[in-house]
Amino acid sequence: MKPIGHIFFFLLLLTSTLSLSQDITVNQNAWGYEFKQGDQELTWKELLKETESDLESYDLIKRAQSQNTLSTIFAFAGGAFVGIPVGQTIGDGEPSWVLAIAGGALIAVAIPLSSRSKRNLEEGISQYNARTKSSFLRGFQPEVSLVGSATGVGLRVRF
Repeated sequence: MKPIGHIFFFLLLLTSTLSLSQDITVNQNAWGYEFKQGDQELTWKELLKETESDLESYDLIKRAQSQNTLSTIFAFAGGAFVGIPVGQTIGDGEPSWVLAIAGGALIAVAIPLSSRSKRNLEEGISQYNARTKSSFLRGFQPEVSLVGSATGVGLRVRF
């Protein structure tokens, strides 16, 4: 491979690596959310630190984290409140259905809160990914020109 081929290969590799490594992906499993940037897994704290440069995305992700925490607390408490009367019924005791109603109400609050959290998280990450790509490409304007001299012809790339 000629030196010009090496340069183009290196520039192509550098450009694709920089533009793709910025993307953050989110997956939801039974234990919560899993964030990845390239091959690196991120925690909520690392995700927030990574998105600090984009204030709008940061605010959406921060709000999603708070909503997710509240939703988890409400769902856990609601499940416990519903489970207590069920356990009392199974154990031939006198069930307290007021707890079951309160638990149902907590679960009814947790579900839309969780849905809003997911929507805010996905929107924040989507905005962050779109802005980092566009800002990278906006700032990356190489100038390529063909130069010649008495000894040969070459390619000049300016960044």
